[in-house]
Amino acid sequence: MARAQALTESRWMRARALLLAGALLLGFGAVLVRAAKVQLLDRSRLSRLQRDQTRRELEWAPRRGLIVDRRGQALAVTRDVDSVFADPSAFETPRTRELAATQLASALRMDRRRVLEKLTQADRRFVWIRRKVDEASAQRVRSLQLDGVELVKEPKRFYPQRELAGHVLGFVGEESGQEGLERELDGYLKGKRLQIQATRDARGTMVLEHGAPDPTDLTGATVTLTLDTAIQLAAEKELAKAVKSASAAGGWAVVLDVNSGAVLALAGNPVFDANKPGRDPLLWRNRAVQDQLEPGSTIKSFVLAHAIDAGVLRPDEQLYCEHGLWAHAGRKIHDTHPVDWATPAAVLRESSNICAAKIGEKLGKEKLIEGLRAFGFGEKTSVGLPGEARGALADPLRMPQIAVDTTSFGQGMSASGLQTVVAMAAIANGGALLRPYVVQKVTAPDGTVLLSRSREVVRRVMRAETSRTVTAMLEEVVQKGTGTRAALSEYRAAGKTGTAQKVDPIRGGYGDKRLSSFLGFAPADAPKVAILVVIDEPEGKGQGVTGAVVAAPAWGAIAREALRQMDVMPDRARETVALDDGIGASPPETDAPPDFTPAARAEPGARVSVPNLTGMAARSAIRRLAAVALEADLRGSGRAVAQSPPPGAIVKRGARVKVTLAPPG
Repeated sequence: MARAQALTESRWMRARALLLAGALLLGFGAVLVRAAKVQLLDRSRLSRLQRDQTRRELEWAPRRGLIVDRRGQALAVTRDVDSVFADPSAFETPRTRELAATQLASALRMDRRRVLEKLTQADRRFVWIRRKVDEASAQRVRSLQLDGVELVKEPKRFYPQRELAGHVLGFVGEESGQEGLERELDGYLKGKRLQIQATRDARGTMVLEHGAPDPTDLTGATVTLTLDTAIQLAAEKELAKAVKSASAAGGWAVVLDVNSGAVLALAGNPVFDANKPGRDPLLWRNRAVQDQLEPGSTIKSFVLAHAIDAGVLRPDEQLYCEHGLWAHAGRKIHDTHPVDWATPAAVLRESSNICAAKIGEKLGKEKLIEGLRAFGFGEKTSVGLPGEARGALADPLRMPQIAVDTTSFGQGMSASGLQTVVAMAAIANGGALLRPYVVQKVTAPDGTVLLSRSREVVRRVMRAETSRTVTAMLEEVVQKGTGTRAALSEYRAAGKTGTAQKVDPIRGGYGDKRLSSFLGFAPADAPKVAILVVIDEPEGKGQGVTGAVVAAPAWGAIAREALRQMDVMPDRARETVALDDGIGASPPETDAPPDFTPAARAEPGARVSVPNLTGMAARSAIRRLAAVALEADLRGSGRAVAQSPPPGAIVKRGARVKVTLAPPG
């Protein structure tokens, strides 16, 4: 009995063991099946879920390239600032979403409803809350420590010179350039956008999988302009002063290198700060380039020049100017300064409309328009700025006779300010019409030059002899004509005043408003710069609103500073160099240091020693420096009292030595 009971218990033990083993086997089998399903069938889905939870694809914003002036001074730079973004799927309940929206709206000074709309986009994993915020706002967001809300560095455009050259530079919107060179050169400046993989660690911090990208892969090209910050500042300052003094609506000024076509300054008034451009497109408008208006009497310079060059007018020819009133072709033409008989020089000097019209008639319709087109009127200059105006000239086949007369003194045609100063530069440089340019070069981050511009002759518009003749006439305008307020005490200047009536856009015809200007170049005997100053709608009547009164003084001030910045020697110093007999100067052969290298045998790149110039007259100092292949930069008149570099300094052949001169005693 006992044995049977033991046998029964043994069987039950085996049965339970088998049942337990079977259960374990089934459980293990289920785990294996589940593991196989996870590893083989659900692997891609689960991997995707894991990536969605821990990985992000961040868009690394490009870094916009620099814009600098001709001397390398920064005009537009890019700095890193914080931007705020969110993952809407991170907010699991409407309550947490609403609470986050309230906190973010308070921290960023935004409308709560707008923030909530962004966070409610549950199907999205990335939304911008606000981009490029200030440091204080970024710190407030950090202090909230909200899950699903993060900050990332983004580049933001800044203009360190504020209003300076704002009309040339333009500004940048959220993604691209909106105005000026920022828009025109956006393809060069904007850089390249990259996608970067990032992983969220256990603390929720985003970690870049392959590190930050190389800045050179993101950064745009550097743009070097022809603008000179010092000359630009002077142009804007003097223009603002003239506009305010005349209670005018605005104005513009252009400074051009007559020998290369480089734009050294391009100013507009009112100005705007590109850091805060506002919303008024009229304020952003580069009027010197984009506006086309009747130029007025400044056009007489080009009509007269073409007439002399074409041989239809002699420089000494006498013209009858009708004593200030001419009834002709059914119209009456008036002169502000009545003149009887006048030479071409007197026509410019007294700004006679009547005699300018007679010169135009001597040319005839076709030659008149042909001459103005040769000077660049009626065609874009291709300066490289957006929205450039073409200007307008009449069709010689259709223009009435009276149009020949009015075009000859700047009515019935239109031109941009830039066109007129480029045309004046052609007179200044001996007759070559140059292509103006404001961008000197564009350089990639690796140093590759992507774009380069320099002197480009479009065509010759007159003989050099004609250029000299007209220059002498324009110099008389400044010496004893309508442009005396533009005269410079240190330099000879040449130019022409202009006072154009503006068309009334409502009533039609000419109204009471004026466009007053002065256009010229300096020094007249060795031209370096051509300058235009325009004052739009000065208040007042008669002589008080003419270019001679409201624009000429500003022109003189800008010219003086431009020539100083370009190290152009004043007339007095040049006369000293030409006339000084060198009495008392040390002979150039003596006092030479042991390492002295004569100019005659100095090789390119050779180094020479700067001689001692103390006590020398200007002419002797120049000869002494030339003997060692160095250039003189003279300041003042008399004898040398200081120099830089100092005597004995070792410099490269061809270096410039500044010499300060002062009268004896």
